[in-house]
Amino acid sequence: IPVPGENFVHRDDITIDIESAPLNGGILTKTVALGIDIWLRSRMAYEYRPDTPILGYAVAVVLRSENPRFQVGDHVQARNYPFANYAVLPPGDKDVRVLKNEAGLPWTYYLGVLGLAGQTAWVGYKAYAQAKKASSSPCVVCQVAKADGLRVIASAGSDSKVEFLKEIGVDVAFNYKKEDVGAMLKESGGIDIYWDNVGGKTLETAMGQMNKYGRIIICGCASEYNLPPAEWHGNRSLILALVKTLTIYGFVIPDAIAKFGDFNFEAEVSKLVKEGRIRSKEEKSTKLEDAMKMLIEALTGANEGKGVIELS
Repeated sequence: IPVPGENFVHRDDITIDIESAPLNGGILTKTVALGIDIWLRSRMAYEYRPDTPILGYAVAVVLRSENPRFQVGDHVQARNYPFANYAVLPPGDKDVRVLKNEAGLPWTYYLGVLGLAGQTAWVGYKAYAQAKKASSSPCVVCQVAKADGLRVIASAGSDSKVEFLKEIGVDVAFNYKKEDVGAMLKESGGIDIYWDNVGGKTLETAMGQMNKYGRIIICGCASEYNLPPAEWHGNRSLILALVKTLTIYGFVIPDAIAKFGDFNFEAEVSKLVKEGRIRSKEEKSTKLEDAMKMLIEALTGANEGKGVIELS
């Protein structure tokens, strides 16, 4: 687990002249909000370099533009945005897009339920679930599955998170730190679709409770991001993929969208959020330096909602 002050630091000595900083065909933006995502940890392993900003999802407003795609005043969403109050985004960054927000929802939603987490849940579910009966799922995809008429089983690492799962309509919700995961899944009647963002022992256990012809959808391995490859958990249930004729899909969202499209994600999910059929729970801070602490909380399960740094 990264250590604040050792593996990353907050610096307030770096400045930018927002009136004259060269744009070189890009845009200058003021940060509205930054998203705290577990995937930031996985990026550290292969992408980050010393003395460079952490990059992640953000919503920002355009202050100056030399790019005809963007106008001053536009709100934009970016995938590779530096954790800073201002940023110059190059013209070749194709992951930057203008947000219309016709539903008038909070901008921070574009970092969670209308951002990476929501898009992963929506596209992954539509592309791979082939939904018929029961599903075991995390928060956003729980609500997508319930909206599609499925029976949903879900676990969380605190009693307050379990209560939220119940509030959003999950049929069976339990605390995996207090209950035996295998026993709870067995008691709940078996799984047709297992949505996995944890990996490790949890995935191995869930495979033992899959129904025949079940589908496993893997979008992350949070339990193993902080381990070296030599300590990754070997799955002793893999033979069940053969015995139960299971289908296992692994995906990252850019590849899934390139293959399947986004299934009208923003329009459909904005509508569901506006109607109250999909809810979002956030933890906010207005201090950039809190990003380090909030990332650690997300990695250890100490957070109670989607972490957001809201700066303007």
